Amino acid sequence: MVSVEFKILKDLSKLKNPSIIVGFPGTGLVGSVAGAHLIDALKLDFGGYISSDEFAPLTAIHDYTPMPPARLHYSEKYNLVLIISEMSVPVSLASPLADSIFDFAKSLNSKKIISIGGISLKEGKNEVYVITTQKEITKEITDRKIAKPIREGATTGVTGLLLSKGAMDKFPVITLLAESAEEYLDADAASRVLRALSKLLDIEINTARLDREARGTKEALIKSKISKRGPAVEEGGSGGMYG
Repeated sequence: MVSVEFKILKDLSKLKNPSIIVGFPGTGLVGSVAGAHLIDALKLDFGGYISSDEFAPLTAIHDYTPMPPARLHYSEKYNLVLIISEMSVPVSLASPLADSIFDFAKSLNSKKIISIGGISLKEGKNEVYVITTQKEITKEITDRKIAKPIREGATTGVTGLLLSKGAMDKFPVITLLAESAEEYLDADAASRVLRALSKLLDIEINTARLDREARGTKEALIKSKISKRGPAVEEGGSGGMYG
């Protein structure tokens, strides 16, 4: 039987009905990139890790320090716990991992689970979308113009299972998804989803570093496209190879 175990290394008893933030890799790696940025932006403490024999044999490096790739960070100041994975979760682990996240959230008497990630609707819009387990939560978020609702569709993996389990248990689960590129790490989408999270939690989250990275990526993509087109030809020129 596939097993997932939360190894809690710090005392989390001072947290009072904390929000649980989940950031896993997916489209544009938005969830894990946003989660990693959140650790620095809010100065979250390392609280433990998630263990499974099914996990890939790798170690993450964060701030020069080797870390478990699937782990927990927390803040008493902001009353939240971040569950982050910097590796893809095997399909076989999606259900037991979602169950373990729910058990962990309930053990802390959490008031809600918020999953952050990316989505590719190919509409070319820099939107953030929301899916929740309760219509009144969706209405509040859309009324506050934090994100736009998704009426029809499907979401998979741990995020999808958290939503379905939350709906069955009548537990508040909120998923924030930023429109993202599929083919590269999308720092801009990670910044947008964190700005939405900032409004939702009423916590200031500085995304300046992500915004700089996003501008650098955009400039690199533009240069790449220009180089693939070949040398420019001045208007009115012959367009040939010879002067």
